[in-house]
Amino acid sequence: MPDPSRHSVPPRDWQQAFAALPPESPPAGGWQALAVKLDAPRRARWPLWMASAAVLALAVAVPWRLQGPGPGVDAPAPATTAAPAAADPLEQLYAESAQLESLLAVARDERVSSATAALLADRFEDQLAAIDAALMQPGLSREAQLALWQRRVESLRDLTGFESNRRWLAAHGTRYDAALVAVD
Repeated sequence: MPDPSRHSVPPRDWQQAFAALPPESPPAGGWQALAVKLDAPRRARWPLWMASAAVLALAVAVPWRLQGPGPGVDAPAPATTAAPAAADPLEQLYAESAQLESLLAVARDERVSSATAALLADRFEDQLAAIDAALMQPGLSREAQLALWQRRVESLRDLTGFESNRRWLAAHGTRYDAALVAVD
């Protein structure tokens, strides 16, 4: 609305044009609306923190649990009704591999990645693919299968730890930017 007390002379420059504008009054409750908008992302972050904490707990607890009791701790006596397949090391490796793959599915997040992290993740995947290709060869001896499954589980542990660390770093606002160096 024009100000009747002012003359209708056009302003000479931008400073006069802006000075001629009436001061804008903020809307009622503007500060409260702004505070609610600023607080919303903080409230929406807690599921990410909870998921990160769960992934980190699983990444630590699963390998620790699979190690068994430490030295000086009496292991519980094995049950006599246990199936003989449970004592088979190959069956244990199958089970641990399945657990690590399910943990990896939870820990992996393709939305947060750097070139270095993507390259390292691809190297882990290539290593697993090579082991899987070797496992598909017909006529493998039991010892060869056992060795390959142990390598597969170790590679999955490494990849799961890497992905969990990457997720943890992303939750803290950083990313995995290690320098890749080849030393001859």
